Amino acid sequence: MTGTDTGIGKTVVSCALAARARQLGLRVQAMKPIESGVVERRVSESGLASDADRLRAACGSTLPLSVVRPYALEEPLAPMIAAARADVRIDIAVLDAALARLEQDADVVLVEGAGGLLVPIDIRLSYLDLFARWHAPLILVAGNKLGVLNHVLLSVRAAEAAGVPVRAIVLTALAHRDATIAEATNFDALVTLLPHYTILRFPWVDRPDDLDILAAAAQGGGLDALLSPSSP
Repeated sequence: MTGTDTGIGKTVVSCALAARARQLGLRVQAMKPIESGVVERRVSESGLASDADRLRAACGSTLPLSVVRPYALEEPLAPMIAAARADVRIDIAVLDAALARLEQDADVVLVEGAGGLLVPIDIRLSYLDLFARWHAPLILVAGNKLGVLNHVLLSVRAAEAAGVPVRAIVLTALAHRDATIAEATNFDALVTLLPHYTILRFPWVDRPDDLDILAAAAQGGGLDALLSPSSP
């Protein structure tokens, strides 16, 4: 699970996929390898304070938070910067071990990045590099707003250059109001510009901590296809 930007619905879509997977009888686990800005996050209505907490709850996971989120950093910055400022060295072997543990108990593992695809984990490693290392096809979450066409195309081209397949692009509604012209035309534009890719829509959800509502949104948006090993 990656995105075109920060704050565009990656965690909501990830939780929706996890909740829907459970409805379909699948064992699902989710991972947020590095989460920054943890103490800055507003506590949600459910009382869950971080993305990793919400992912763990959506999966019904009993695994320790240290597995779901190996690294928690206080400042709301790119992991490379937040880790350096906290004098933390991110060890790829720790991330590999956490993923291996999650895979033991799951039919589906969702891995949520931070911000966009090229956000740096350290000076040598971006999330794109991490997903390539793990042979993880991408679900690209894109906020439906002016500028998203450029953001999606840049992300897709970067993934293609790295040989990382893009399984789907999920265009998320960012507000509950009448759509602007850009918002009303972005979906069809992406279908035209990327005819060989799966383009899906995810609606605005008023209660993003209600797992039944999230699962219904995932089903209604056609995201069930992303839970099938035979999907593109």
